[in-house]
Amino acid sequence: MAWVKSEYAGEFAVLATWLVGLAPWSVSLFEIEGVTVVGLRFLPFRFQFIFGATLPGERPFLWAWQVTAFQESEPLALAGTLGVAALVGFLFPLGLSLYYYAAEDRVEAVLPMDPVRLFGGLLGLVGVLTLAASGLFITSFPGITVPIGALVALVFAYLLLTVDRA
Repeated sequence: MAWVKSEYAGEFAVLATWLVGLAPWSVSLFEIEGVTVVGLRFLPFRFQFIFGATLPGERPFLWAWQVTAFQESEPLALAGTLGVAALVGFLFPLGLSLYYYAAEDRVEAVLPMDPVRLFGGLLGLVGVLTLAASGLFITSFPGITVPIGALVALVFAYLLLTVDRA
C-alpha cells in the first residue's frame, strides 16, 4: 500500500520539507532543586524556558551556531555542532523546495535524479544528524529529551524514498 500517490509525491516532498523545518527536532525537560527547564531545539535556533529562578547570564534564545559555544560539556558541544550541521544540510532541500514549488516541471527536467528521492535522502540526512544530537542530549543532559522532529524527518524520508513514482 502506498502512503502517497505518485501524482502528489512532489507536493508531499515540498510539504514534508517545510514541516521538518517547522518542527522542533528535540524537546528537553528537566527539574533541579525546584527549577524547571524546558528546551525546544529547532533547526535554526533554540528556546530555553526556565521556571522557578532567574539565572545570571542565561540566554533563553540562541541561534543554532551559538549553542555550541554556550554548552559547557564536550558531548553537549558536539550535539550543538551536529545541530548546526543539520541546519546547513537542511538549507539545500529548503531552497530546492521553494524552487520546486514554483517550477516543478523545470526542476524535474534539470535534475538527473528524481527530486522526490533527493528530498527523501536529504531529509534522511537531517533526521540522522538531529537524532545523533538528540542521543547526545539524552545521554549527557539531565532529565528527558524527546527527538520529535528528528523522528518526523526520518519518517518523511522513508515515505519519500519509498513512494511509487511509476
